[in-house]
Amino acid sequence: YQRRVRERQRVRKNPMKLAICILLFSLCVASAVDFSGHKVIRAFPKTVQHLQVLRSLRQGNRALDFWLEPNAIGRPVDIRVPPAHLEQLKNSLRESAVHFSVQIEDVEPLVQRQLATSATDNFFASYHTLEEIQGWAKGFASKNPKLVRLINIGKSYEGRDLLVLKITAGKNKKNAGFWIDGGIHAREWITPATVIYMANQLVVDYNNGNQTVVQLLNNLEIYVMPVFNVDGYKYTWTGDRMWRKTRSPNAGSDCVGTDPNRNWDFQWGGAGADPDPCSDAYYGAKAFSEIEVKTVADFIFTNRKVIKGYINFHSYSQLWMSPWGYTDDYPVDYKVQNDVSKSCVQALKAVYGTEYSYGPIATTIYPASGNSADWTYGNSSVVYSYGVELRDTGEYGFVLPPDQIVPSGIETYEALKVFALAIVKASRNVAISN
Repeated sequence: YQRRVRERQRVRKNPMKLAICILLFSLCVASAVDFSGHKVIRAFPKTVQHLQVLRSLRQGNRALDFWLEPNAIGRPVDIRVPPAHLEQLKNSLRESAVHFSVQIEDVEPLVQRQLATSATDNFFASYHTLEEIQGWAKGFASKNPKLVRLINIGKSYEGRDLLVLKITAGKNKKNAGFWIDGGIHAREWITPATVIYMANQLVVDYNNGNQTVVQLLNNLEIYVMPVFNVDGYKYTWTGDRMWRKTRSPNAGSDCVGTDPNRNWDFQWGGAGADPDPCSDAYYGAKAFSEIEVKTVADFIFTNRKVIKGYINFHSYSQLWMSPWGYTDDYPVDYKVQNDVSKSCVQALKAVYGTEYSYGPIATTIYPASGNSADWTYGNSSVVYSYGVELRDTGEYGFVLPPDQIVPSGIETYEALKVFALAIVKASRNVAISN
């Protein structure tokens, strides 16, 4: 496996080998599950009854993979369906008068497209294995010792390193900073790709003398966790490209894994979390049952006097969301949280015109108890806590093509700088020139 990965890296500069490499790497490294003929059906619930039908399908047929959940009237529901279950699904929707269309004709070619290696030398224009990402992180830190420090905060259930990049200028400890992470849900590949792009760009801009970034890094500690759910992410490359959860076993069940974004010890087990170990939203045997979640939470709590902001990146739907997720009620800091969301999405849109919606988690996407942003805000007093859903809105869903990685990184980076500026201002640090 490692030999194949190294070969994949070597041929980036050799176009003649590229096509062969893509084929061989795809055959050898891609997930064992073959998604040939799998379609993504988009359903349009218009009534409460429609929602009930879709929810029954979700509970009654584990072969159906709901990419977008049936949570509200008028919101599309995306369902990946294997060929053997397609007609049954269509018939069920027709019988219940639920309008639907085919969103993706065949998932497998898009999976293979994601595995393609960029013909350019741009590391950030391709998706990467866990080993490649962690190798990049180590090299990134060693090449930029004055700005970047690599921290190993612990081990995953399967014994993999949980790596965090600390990016800051100067040796003095700052009184403010923030945390961002990608890959908490394993199949959301655009999130680690976007996070490492932004981490790199911060250092590039600092070294190039960008006034805003220089002043930001002079006054902030920025913690970047490229891949949160390392075991799950690894498994999306070797077992099942559509895996979402962790990889820890569940007592009394053959189903593996817990949703790491329902496992936090704040309003754990409430709305939007599932007690069924076979569900992708399973909340775990107890709060913080997942070592990855507990390790990150401990780190953030220990550094809560510095960490004033938190962004947990997801895909897909193009949403910038603040607490709460466990309830429709607004938190006391709703206005300031929502104002920052608005500023971030405006900055993001200004790049390519990409439209994001914003608001509290529960009302913007769906109820989600035990999520990370609720915990960082509710338990560690991190006012500027967010969950962000990156590109796209369903044309590709979880199989976003590699040619959208850099555009996602560029536009999200603009939002990140606005977010960082808000942290600085809230902490009464020096003014930052725009």
